[in-house]
Amino acid sequence: MKYLLQQIAAVAQYSIYVKQGYQISRSGLGNIGAYIKSEHGLHSAYYSSLRTVNPEIKDNPKADTIISYAVQIPGQFDHLNSLTGLDEGNRKYIAQVEAKVLAECDKDLTELQLVLTSGEAQMSDDERINRLDYIYFRVKDKYAFTQSFCNNVRMLLLQRNRELQDVLSSGRYYEIN
Repeated sequence: MKYLLQQIAAVAQYSIYVKQGYQISRSGLGNIGAYIKSEHGLHSAYYSSLRTVNPEIKDNPKADTIISYAVQIPGQFDHLNSLTGLDEGNRKYIAQVEAKVLAECDKDLTELQLVLTSGEAQMSDDERINRLDYIYFRVKDKYAFTQSFCNNVRMLLLQRNRELQDVLSSGRYYEIN
């Protein structure tokens, strides 16, 4: 009988150990679940923050300058269209250059909108700033090219007119009709 009492005491003690083990594993699993939930929350917050544009980036003066350059570029080409003295070949070439420059500007403005609109692109603030700088330099380059191109066309037209005037003056000087 003594042996049976020892067995019952051992089973009772084992039952206590089992209950403690279950409590430890339940609290451990609960901690793991809480940790996973917390980690998931942090990751979700981080990735959703990447889709939100920082107001300081939205208000960056380079964005306004990009738009200003993009608006001025077509006006530069419009002035060329009003010039007289350009033949059809020159006008066609100017139109091709204008179309190419404006198509590239449209791409840049689409990318600018993507960078500055919340929910469109998943980027960090540094990536957005770098992208904004890159767009700025591309549009600034197109603006400088457009100014140079348009000035060269005007100079070409002035030179042609001057040469024509020289030819006419020479003809009158030598009395050639």
